[in-house]
Formats: sequence, C-alpha cells, structure tokens
Amino acid sequence: MIAFGSHSKKRPHNVTFVRTFSHRVLDMVEMGINPDTFRPMAAFKTDKPGVGMKPLLGFSGAVFDEAESPYANVKSMLLDFFRGETVQAVNVEGLQYMVHISAAEKTDAEPVPPVHLRVYLIKTLRSGQKLPRVEVEEMGPRVDFQIRRLREADADMMKEALKRPAALQEKTKKNIQTDIIGDKVGRIHTGKQDFDKMQSRKMKGLKKRPAEEPGSGEDDSTSKKARN
Repeated sequence: MIAFGSHSKKRPHNVTFVRTFSHRVLDMVEMGINPDTFRPMAAFKTDKPGVGMKPLLGFSGAVFDEAESPYANVKSMLLDFFRGETVQAVNVEGLQYMVHISAAEKTDAEPVPPVHLRVYLIKTLRSGQKLPRVEVEEMGPRVDFQIRRLREADADMMKEALKRPAALQEKTKKNIQTDIIGDKVGRIHTGKQDFDKMQSRKMKGLKKRPAEEPGSGEDDSTSKKARN
C-alpha cells in the first residue's frame, strides 16, 4: 500500500491511498482533508498506545455497505491500511485504541457526505463486577475526508489478487466446522445406547436384590424389623 500526500491550488490538502498487486496499481482513492476541522495527535493531552499495537476498527453509516459505491472502496482501502501485519490471534488486553470511521446519509443538499475519522483510547476501569467498565477518550488525530476521485480495480486483476494459493487454503475436515467467532465445533456420532448397561451411581437403593423365595429361613424378628 502507498499513502501519498500533496498540496496544490487545484487540490489542496490532498491524500491518495493506493493499493498495488504484482508491481502494478490495483486501485486508488483520492480524498481531501478539511483543514478547519483537522486536529493532530499533539492537540489531545491524553496517553498514547504503544508502537505496533493493532487497533480496533469500526465503521458507522449505511453508505459503507452500498454495492459499487465509492464509500465501499474507501472502507476496503482503510481496512487494509490500518490492519497492518497479519497475525494468527490478537490478545484482547492488547487492544489499546480504536479507529472509528463514520459517514452520514446522502441528501440532496449533500450527495457526497464527508468521511469522519476519529481515534479513541480504550480505557478499562473497575466496575465492581467480573467484567470491567470500558470507556473511550479521543486521542487524535481527527480527520474529515472529502472523496474526490476514485480509480476502481480492473475486474480480472482483482480476481487474480483475491486468489489464494492452494498451499494456504485450509483443508476441510469431516464433521468439523468453524463458527463466526473462530472456535472449532465438532460433531460426534454415537451408536444406539442401551440404558440397562449404563453405569449409574453406586447407591444401595439402586442395587438389584435376588428374589426372595418362600421358606428362606428368615425368622420373625427379621421380618418385623423389615416392616418397621
């Protein structure tokens, strides 16, 4: 990925995000920064997370889910830009900050609403319960983008870029699935159960006794105790 900043009379405060594939330009998004609402990180007197920490990404706005929309391209581009290096797992305690990107609904007065980027520090406080209370505090930068130009990816090149090598594809195993959280769920098939052969708790009341035969030799005192 490439992020290129430029400034000119025709396009002031310009930022261009570029994705490449196989040494070729895949797609590009050009956006302008609103200088009146821009605030750098130094303007926020808060703690800053460690270098190399992965952020929590969030998007708000129905425009990001529209098919064949420039906002869908912006969402895909920013996801690749902020996710960083691919890792197998992320420690929840290591989530120290959040990048939130939002956009309002389209209107006749504003057919291309700006894209708002906010960065928040995640704080965990004592709540008196097992789960802590989570609060966020803005830490900067604060950026409002205006979409200017868009170069979409060629369909054949995008198909080639999304193709996964056979060596990296996971082999499906019978009766083993992965749920939406990422946990493996297995299905076990058992045969017909015979409840007479099941092992139960060894209690005196559940033990089987041999049938009593008449004239077994029990005296009257034993019979009275049994009746009592």
